[in-house]
Amino acid sequence: MNETRCYVCGYSDFDERRVEYVYRRHGKYLIVRDVPCEVCLHCGERYYAGATLLKIERRFKALAEQPVRSQLTLQVPVEAFA
Repeated sequence: MNETRCYVCGYSDFDERRVEYVYRRHGKYLIVRDVPCEVCLHCGERYYAGATLLKIERRFKALAEQPVRSQLTLQVPVEAFA
């Protein structure tokens, strides 16, 4: 049997979780809550299904290109590290 291993640390134990995912493209951001993923229990690396990431990209594109409203809009301060 072929055991799945983390590409970062080689550990083989994962936990299915729902996490917050930040999608960034061309200086714009979309924060998506409750995204399903598998998390390595050793190093914390996250693994997302390809279909999940495509769905997030499509939602970002819809918000950026069409008059579609998001569920919530946040105002976030941005500063350069000095």
